[in-house]
Amino acid sequence: MGYYDPLRDYLLRCEGDEVILTFAQIEGILGRRLPASAGKYDAWWANVGDDASTQHSHARSWHAAGYKARAHRAEGKVVFYRVARPVGAVSARPAPVASKRQGHNIALVACSKQKQSVPCRAAELYRPSTLFSLSYAYAKGNAERVYILSAKYGLVDEDAVIAPYDETLNDMSVDDRKAWSARVLARLGEVCDVDADHFIILAGRHYYEYLLPGLKNVTLPLGNLPLGKRVELLQRLNMPFDEAPSGAEGAALWLHRLFERLPRYEWRGIDDIPFENGIYIVYERGETYHGYARVVHVGTHTAPDRLKQRLMDHFIRENHNGSIFRKNIGKALLNRAQDPYLEIWSLDTSRAPNRGRENPRAEAQAERDVSSYMRVNLGFAVIPVESAEERLRLESAIIATLHQAKDFAPSDAWLGQHSPERVIRESGLWLKQGLDADPLTAAETLRLARIIAPGPTF
Repeated sequence: MGYYDPLRDYLLRCEGDEVILTFAQIEGILGRRLPASAGKYDAWWANVGDDASTQHSHARSWHAAGYKARAHRAEGKVVFYRVARPVGAVSARPAPVASKRQGHNIALVACSKQKQSVPCRAAELYRPSTLFSLSYAYAKGNAERVYILSAKYGLVDEDAVIAPYDETLNDMSVDDRKAWSARVLARLGEVCDVDADHFIILAGRHYYEYLLPGLKNVTLPLGNLPLGKRVELLQRLNMPFDEAPSGAEGAALWLHRLFERLPRYEWRGIDDIPFENGIYIVYERGETYHGYARVVHVGTHTAPDRLKQRLMDHFIRENHNGSIFRKNIGKALLNRAQDPYLEIWSLDTSRAPNRGRENPRAEAQAERDVSSYMRVNLGFAVIPVESAEERLRLESAIIATLHQAKDFAPSDAWLGQHSPERVIRESGLWLKQGLDADPLTAAETLRLARIIAPGPTF
């Protein structure tokens, strides 16, 4: 993905003819800092076509989404105004400004060359294929609804009866694949909530590449793995939850697989959580682990009935002295910007001897930047746990289990790479406590499975 592709994808999902974003919001969408020249020179915001030399990648990003930019540098904001609908756009969609609960898990499974010889249910037509069978089993275990991506029929309900055929997207031209994707997106808009639902796509690149710009919440469990590796990974992913995992890496993957079954929320959906006590699992845009959204933070609360209040401390109340999570993200943002206010931000200015050392204007701006980054880039899931003792134990055990896996690592683009705290940079988690706790026991892993995925295996 190109440096400015997230901005292009964001604008593609906007339905308005004018989109106003602050510099901080744009940095939140990109997951990284804008270059200094963006804040100093109007020429940086020149549009494609304004002069013959303007072919910069950042300008091409909003041009590809059908917008031009008008910067208001003194106010620290940019107005993007629509000049055209991008070719191949299916429909306008709201930008991913924090919505409520992220809907249902919807699985999209690619068809296969191997098929039954007679018309039958779509779920049965492709059964001769090992890859399809494993992908379908994974989809049924991790999604509430399953659809087939058929090269001939487009989006197909798993129970629809269809006839065998001999077509594949792998043999189609780019234009034909774009047209096919547009039809699939249009159909998804009719049967799903494309803004709220979370789409799990089990398919090769030719099937998903032109779907991604039209979907907000997507997971690609198989990534771009070759066929043999996809089969091998799916065999591991489909292991039942009624057995405790073995090995540190197996346990970390097992947890991510299990957490995938939880509903996802964004900050405006905090009040929609249907219980008052529990553990929250936080994800961050762009971070993955074996195809799953990678966990970047785990937290809970000690006092009873404070789950929602604790999440509000992080996402809504702009007071980093009351949220170490906010403080750590602020440290990374300030350090990335080489902002000298990092020294004061790192202190607890709510108590002596540091009370009164803060600069109100710098403090307010830093809090706004943290809120913007978190609300644009972070989502979370919640696990109901009534007992405070069990909550605290499971919180630290989950953190330790993830930390012990040698392959549990952040991407190079993760904001935490700019943290001044070495332990955060190395652990890939926005925290320092609990890393060296005792990991989950076999009994505790099965306890988590019974809470999250209480299926017939139990």
